[in-house]
Amino acid sequence: MDDPSSKDRLITALLLALFFIGAAAHILHAVTTGEKLGLALSNLIFGALALLHAWYMLGWKRATAMFGFVFAASWCAESLSIATSLATPYTYTPVLGPRLGQVPIVVPIGWFMMIYYSSVIVNLIAEGKPVAVIAKGWWVACLAFLTALVMTAWDLTLDPYMVIKEQAWIWQDGGAYFGIPFANYLSWVETVFMISIAWRLIEPSLPPPPRTHLTKTAAAIPVISYALIGLPDVFIGVPTATRVLAPFAMGIPVLAALGRLTQMQQPVAFPEPES
Repeated sequence: MDDPSSKDRLITALLLALFFIGAAAHILHAVTTGEKLGLALSNLIFGALALLHAWYMLGWKRATAMFGFVFAASWCAESLSIATSLATPYTYTPVLGPRLGQVPIVVPIGWFMMIYYSSVIVNLIAEGKPVAVIAKGWWVACLAFLTALVMTAWDLTLDPYMVIKEQAWIWQDGGAYFGIPFANYLSWVETVFMISIAWRLIEPSLPPPPRTHLTKTAAAIPVISYALIGLPDVFIGVPTATRVLAPFAMGIPVLAALGRLTQMQQPVAFPEPES
């Protein structure tokens, strides 16, 4: 196996730089009060990191196709939910910035970021690589369902923080979990599962990922980003109970994915594309 090229090292360095910028913006926002960097800014940075990472790992055609598909699908799901109250009635406040219809633009970007990071974690746990190789038949449904569970575990930290501290949206009916209705989490599982399985069925028809090396550092970035984004959400300005439940729920997939990373050879080499 060849060593990673200088190009791979350069891209890894760019990914790490964007990661640290996003981490600094996210933590600064969480710990300061009054005038501060907007929450939307850190979300945009981590969204850009997810897109750049996908571009490097999957190739620009698959990366842009995934971004466009998840953006459109999640925007439609959010718009339909707001218009019909299929799950529970909620409305967004001005905190998240400009909107496309009733949905802030950063929300479908956040959906892409969260689905991408969650899918990489699931791929690592299930197949030992950050990109799925053997996903066919029923295995596609299994990976999609696991992605939905991993992303919903993330939302156990996200919603209390966004509702209680940021007041980014308002639930009209409320619920038992810190004022958040149970139907919200059920709808997360359902929606993410449908988006994820649809994408995994579409993906094989696209040009295969370029054969490239991927260092463990680059492969770990989505896993660490998943964990980091949730940490300020858990420990700053939210009820004590979430500091027990949320890290446990998020910690299981993070530790499992990191464990698989430690077993991988460095650098990670993807298989030859099928002819």
